[in-house]
Amino acid sequence: MTATSAKGLEVIADEPTEAPMRAKGGAPVLWRQTRTLLLADGSTTYGCLHCDYTSDNMHSIRPHLNKHRTTPAAEVEVDPLDGLTLGEIRQQLAAADEWKARAVRAEQHLSMLRSALREVTA
Repeated sequence: MTATSAKGLEVIADEPTEAPMRAKGGAPVLWRQTRTLLLADGSTTYGCLHCDYTSDNMHSIRPHLNKHRTTPAAEVEVDPLDGLTLGEIRQQLAAADEWKARAVRAEQHLSMLRSALREVTA
């Protein structure tokens, strides 16, 4: 819920805040969680969509929004080899060795191409 009063004044209008940047094509970008609040005396301030936090600086609302993030689930470490048979582990190791050899050959070819290009463009 957005603040219903700020600086001791009633909030009479609540709109998404226009960001300082533009989208492709020049369309305005709206920050929906940062609210532009029109106060009873005609002045404006900025507020949080989720609580009654307000500030005269629209850029202070975005860092405040981190307080409303849900805490991420704890990461569970999983052993990638868990449940594999010895034969399956050997297959994975052989495949990894094959990919490593291919990567080394590709790096060597790339190095040769760069050397050749340097000679041609120099």
